[in-house]
Amino acid sequence: MDMKKYLPNVDLEKLGKILAIKEAYQRGDISLDEGRKRLKDQVGKIFPYEIALAEQELKTIEEDECHKEDIQKMIELFEGIMDTTRPSLPLNHPIMCYYRENDEMRKHMHAIEDLVQYPVIKNQWIDLYDQIADFRIHLSRKQNQLYSILEKKGFDRPTTTMWLLDDFVRNEIRDARKLIEAGKEEEFLALQPTIIADVLDLLQKEETVLYPTALAMITPEE
Repeated sequence: MDMKKYLPNVDLEKLGKILAIKEAYQRGDISLDEGRKRLKDQVGKIFPYEIALAEQELKTIEEDECHKEDIQKMIELFEGIMDTTRPSLPLNHPIMCYYRENDEMRKHMHAIEDLVQYPVIKNQWIDLYDQIADFRIHLSRKQNQLYSILEKKGFDRPTTTMWLLDDFVRNEIRDARKLIEAGKEEEFLALQPTIIADVLDLLQKEETVLYPTALAMITPEE
C-alpha cells in the first residue's frame, strides 16, 4: 500500500529537499539559521505529514532510529515553517484522547521533578509510579489501533521505529519501579532524569508528526 494516495499535495522533489536540509542540520553541516533559510527559500510551508512521508519514502530505516532522532532540533529547525499547534477537535475524538493522556503523563513527570528534591518516601514514589504505569495502556492502544491502521495505508514507519521507543520507555518505567520496590533508592533516583527526558521526547514525537499525519491519512469515519 502506498501512503501517498492517502495524502494531499504530494511533491517528492519537495520531500527530498526537506529531508536533505534536515539531515544536514542534524549532522552539524549547516547552522540553524542556514537550515531555516534553505527551508524558507527552497521549500516554504511544511505540513507534518510531509516529514512523515519524506522519512517513509526517501530514507533507509536504521536500527533504533526513532530513539536517536532529536525531536527538539527538528522543531527548532521547522519553527515558523511547520504548524505544530494542537488540532481543534471534539473532546471525544480518539486523537484528543491521546493528547489528554499525554497531558496527564506530563503532570506525572512534573511530579517526579518535584519529588526528587526531597528525602525518599517509598510509598509516595510507588503511588506515583502506579499512576505512571497506566501509560502502558496508551502505548498499547497506539500500537495496536493507530499504528495498525496507518500500516494498512502504507505508513509503516511508526510500527518499525516508534514501536521500539514505546517499548523502551515502558520497560524503563517498569525497571524504575522495581528499583524503588527493592529499596535501591540511589539507583532509582539516578534514573529519574533519564525517564523524564525519554517520556517527554516520546510525547513530543507523537504530537509533532504522528498525530497530525494520522489526522491527514485516516478518515473521520475510521
